[in-house]
Amino acid sequence: MEYTLAMQIVGVVMLLTGIKMNVDPKGFNRDIFGDFVGIDSGEASAMRMAIGGGPIGMATLLLYASVNLDSGDAGATILVGAGLGLAAFFITIISAKFRGFVDNIPTLPMVLLPLLIILCFYVGLT
Repeated sequence: MEYTLAMQIVGVVMLLTGIKMNVDPKGFNRDIFGDFVGIDSGEASAMRMAIGGGPIGMATLLLYASVNLDSGDAGATILVGAGLGLAAFFITIISAKFRGFVDNIPTLPMVLLPLLIILCFYVGLT
């Protein structure tokens, strides 16, 4: 697979995820955690919106680079960096369970993030 296509796939998925976090932060929180005291608070929504800014930022970088890079080496480097960033994000999500902050880990990031990480590393390292 060409590095530009991989960047665009990861970029679009991250962009849609970040937009969903920002358009409906209360609904996104409910989908992940169910109902709990304070879920409708402005603070919980503001936190979800701030967290959603990370995927939007990564998406912007990947989509911009996919259009403007000519070097395969530079594209590979960016994909490996994106894979490392996604892995750090994934570990943070998983650590919430092991630290006792949540009872279960949401299904979406448990499926989506490993697939994106594998794609980034596979294309970036081959």
